[in-house]
Amino acid sequence: MPMNRPLILRTILAAAGVILVGLLTFAFFSQDNLFRFFLDPRIPYQTYVAPPAPDYTDSAAWARPPTHATEKHMAQVFVVTPTVYWGGKDWNTPMDAPKPHDRLLRIAIPNWAGPLRTAGAVTIPYYRSASLYSFLTTRKDARDARRLAYLDILHAFDQFIKETDSTEPIILVGVEQGGLHVLGLLQDRFDDPYLRERLAAAYIIDFAVPLDLFDGALKGLRPCRDSEDSRCIVTYGAFQARHRAEIKRFHERTMVWDERGRLRSTQGRMLACVNPVLGGANADFAPRRLHRGGANATGLEWGATPAPLPEQTSTQCEDGILLIDRPKSRHLMPKKGLGRHFKPKTYNLFYVDLARDAQIRIKNLRQRFDHEGRLAPPLNTVIELNDSPIKKTPEP
Repeated sequence: MPMNRPLILRTILAAAGVILVGLLTFAFFSQDNLFRFFLDPRIPYQTYVAPPAPDYTDSAAWARPPTHATEKHMAQVFVVTPTVYWGGKDWNTPMDAPKPHDRLLRIAIPNWAGPLRTAGAVTIPYYRSASLYSFLTTRKDARDARRLAYLDILHAFDQFIKETDSTEPIILVGVEQGGLHVLGLLQDRFDDPYLRERLAAAYIIDFAVPLDLFDGALKGLRPCRDSEDSRCIVTYGAFQARHRAEIKRFHERTMVWDERGRLRSTQGRMLACVNPVLGGANADFAPRRLHRGGANATGLEWGATPAPLPEQTSTQCEDGILLIDRPKSRHLMPKKGLGRHFKPKTYNLFYVDLARDAQIRIKNLRQRFDHEGRLAPPLNTVIELNDSPIKKTPEP
């Protein structure tokens, strides 16, 4: 019987089509797992050779090095940037890797350090940030990668304090991964009352902060009560209500430092939320008309001011999450792509709001200085006392 070649060909093509559709369907529903799979370094941290540590006495270790505040009333702003390296080969970001370096200079700094230019002298360290993959797993290897990144930031901050030698207000900014490291600084360095006195505000953005930390590791600090508050923390994770999976992951899979320097899950813990439009930790609703402006500053040079996009979203804190509307401008929406909801945002939805907020808190802290006075500066020198012979008073 002769073969029906057209029929066979159609059958093969149909079968191939079914297989292709099956593979595409599998890839679509398994894309998060595939994303993680390709980013896994597949090497235990015990045998991993980390990139060389930056030398913070060298200006080359800084995207913006510390500067002494020679101008009167110049606050000091210390910015810890978000993740810029996704993973695949290393657990921690190599300092000379071109793509992460480009993301840092082109995306992270313009969008997240840019708004603070008007607040004071901005300092930004390079550091061996943990890879994005290390935040997608709770393995000990991943925790070790985060700890190494934090040690870099700790050393950078100590050098920043040494070189600036200032008594002026301090602003801390930590975005996404940077938020974890700023939480560490608040615990390990701002237990010093002299430094804490100078803290105008700490901004922990797109990173979860459990409320119970304020009764423990962050005792003495608090979420900002209103826009006039100072020596407090502004923190939020912004999501649209429909992004339930992302909200759940933010609530349950974030890990923060405890009082003993260990990473502990936020699962089951209430989170702090400060509305960046209203400036306070409350559940009040802020309509779009109060939103001062977001910006997509990607690609802008340092010193350039992006065109603000106001009235883009309403905001409201609910159960520790900042609920937002879908922004009206496409420039304030995440780009599509594999793993996009794991990656840091490439725009700042509250660019203008944060810039104004920092200026107000610095002004209010200065007013507190005037009304409350200042602590005496710590002694930086040691006075040696020599033995002195005791001479008795002669008897009359």
